[in-house]
Amino acid sequence: MLWADGGAVLLRNQAGSLRITVFGSPAPLRAAKNDISAMVQKTSDQSSVLNAKVSVHLTNASPEKVVAISAPATHDKATNKLLYAAELTVPSPGDWQLSVHVEANGETADVAGKVTVLAPRPPLMAYWPYFVLVPLIVFLFFVNRWLRGRRRFYRL
Repeated sequence: MLWADGGAVLLRNQAGSLRITVFGSPAPLRAAKNDISAMVQKTSDQSSVLNAKVSVHLTNASPEKVVAISAPATHDKATNKLLYAAELTVPSPGDWQLSVHVEANGETADVAGKVTVLAPRPPLMAYWPYFVLVPLIVFLFFVNRWLRGRRRFYRL
């Protein structure tokens, strides 16, 4: 399941009669599973194009090797049906070239740019709310019991 439709705006460009906005989640992108969503609009009236073929490509040309990741972006993977979403697993941090290719109404458009992918979050940082939640609930329960006990003592 994808985390979110939208996220932070990574790229925005006009190509021909189409305006393409690319979003990424989580923000910033991490070396892990990422949701890349694209919104395709007509520049004339800002209406969404819902019958396009959209593909997402990430390329990292490091000195050791070239890594390329591609995936089709579809409405099926998106919660917001105005967006085209794809899930890409980025294997390593660094500077990546993100490009989105769109074919709609007999026209093709491309938008590309550089994105920085950070290292994956340490597991403790990713799950800290779950570790804090249980002790917090237990603490609040005991505070509640203590306050109720004090109030009963002062009643006549």
